[in-house]
Amino acid sequence: MRISYLFLPLFFTSSLAFSVENSPQDIRKFIYNAGACEHLGGEYDGELPKEEKEKIKKDIDKYCGGAKNQFRTLKEKYKNNPTLLKRINNNYNDSVDSYKKSP
Repeated sequence: MRISYLFLPLFFTSSLAFSVENSPQDIRKFIYNAGACEHLGGEYDGELPKEEKEKIKKDIDKYCGGAKNQFRTLKEKYKNNPTLLKRINNNYNDSVDSYKKSP
């Protein structure tokens, strides 16, 4: 579990190079955050040690919360650019959509 968590940035960086190289920086950041959010949702397990659960919760708040806020902003900013708007919508996933800040 820990090993897969450590390689998260490498995984998303390499996959983003192919899919968003021509996107503006703000869209690239959103896609990274949305992907990290989706990945982290699958990492959480109630049987993990408390410290690991807290770290994952903190990262979920960072990446999922960031992506959710970015989505609203980017949809408005790029509403007249169908190509970029499609890219934004295609990367908005269930994990971002269902995110609520942890208590």
